[in-house]
Amino acid sequence: MLVHFSVSNFSSIKDETVLSMIPAKSRNMKDHIITDIEGKKIQVLPVACIYGANASGKTNFIKAIEFAQALITVGTKPNSSIGIISHLLDPIEEVKPSRFEFVFKHDHVLYTYGFVIDKKTVLEEWLFAYYTSQESKIFERITKNDKTKVFPGARLKEGNGEKFLKYVEKGTRLNQLFLTEAIEKNIEILKPVFHWFQEHLVVVRPDYRYISLTKRVSEEKDFEVFLADFLRLADTGISNIHVQKEKFDTDTHLRNMPDNLKEKLLSDLLSDDSKEVFIQGSSETFIVRKDKDAQTDRDLTYLRLQTEHLKTDGTHICFDPAVESDGTKRLMDLAPMLFDVWDRERVYVIDELDRSLHTFLSRLFLQMCVSRDHDKKSFGQFILTTHDTNLLDRSLLRKDEIWFMEKDRDGASHLTSLMDYKVSDGLNYENGYLNGRFGAIPLVKNWKEIFH
Repeated sequence: MLVHFSVSNFSSIKDETVLSMIPAKSRNMKDHIITDIEGKKIQVLPVACIYGANASGKTNFIKAIEFAQALITVGTKPNSSIGIISHLLDPIEEVKPSRFEFVFKHDHVLYTYGFVIDKKTVLEEWLFAYYTSQESKIFERITKNDKTKVFPGARLKEGNGEKFLKYVEKGTRLNQLFLTEAIEKNIEILKPVFHWFQEHLVVVRPDYRYISLTKRVSEEKDFEVFLADFLRLADTGISNIHVQKEKFDTDTHLRNMPDNLKEKLLSDLLSDDSKEVFIQGSSETFIVRKDKDAQTDRDLTYLRLQTEHLKTDGTHICFDPAVESDGTKRLMDLAPMLFDVWDRERVYVIDELDRSLHTFLSRLFLQMCVSRDHDKKSFGQFILTTHDTNLLDRSLLRKDEIWFMEKDRDGASHLTSLMDYKVSDGLNYENGYLNGRFGAIPLVKNWKEIFH
């Protein structure tokens, strides 16, 4: 569960910008609140919807999360720049370091992890955790005069020893996070933290494609049923969905593939390690899977996702998903998140939720985001950017689930919650936003002036 994320001096974000998922004191929609009582008790919200004009900084905020995630999970190359994009509109901020911090709960342990960086060096780094009712230091890292010093806490020392930690400290490059280096050295206590960033934090760009759709439909019956039900519920015209399986034929199934790529694909598949290859072409997506003890391409299976539509005579016709509308394909890419969120601890950060979606379908998605089966203890969350003002509905969202991103006159982005405004109980959120009460809207001038 994400509790808090803050960032400063990144792209259009100048001063510290904070997104808090902690619910405010409110009697409304208490069923939205996610509670984890194991370990240190934490309550968070399932959704944060961020509104703002184009170029207000919404995407930059998402990119800040994505940048931090990549720096942790991928790391940097020796002698390379860290790649941070600081706030360039202020000459003072341009040379200042950038700061990132995450507060999250994973496997019932509450962590605070953050770092301060410039273009070449990790200047500070810290990790604290609540294993009990008291917060304990896991490590702090300081870099001064091009020398890195790590101050480990008792728990980190306990399982590793000071000599080994000194060895890891010495091997930590100036441009590399200690957390990343320590994972490469197999330090056990840090693995849950790294795993949260690698597996449980998922950033979804507007052009995101869920490439495992065919594989999951072919292997998970529950998911296949859910996806078909969801697409019918969304009135896409799809009556069912399934995976077509047939014997693989090189000339038929790879007819549009260059010979050199075709040979490499077959070579990879028939090697000892590969079990299947996913191929995304311009007009279709499919899987070539190796049968048991496969020796030649005749021992391969071709799998392709198919959507079914009902014809006027009552029979069915199948299509490749590539010919479906952009909105339908968007729903198919988003649907796995709704399926997984019920029993998996995931934080989905989705930029432009409403891309290619009718407002009713965006609303359907959001309704399913905030609905929870409390018996399953679902800890899934969604952080969304959107322009769909129809979602600004007091019957759909709590005030603390609505956020606004706005740029000031100096071009710096600021994030504020609807809770920061005095809002009467009967106010229509959408009308208030469109009338400029909360800012974060484009100030459009008289269009006639452009012709003069």
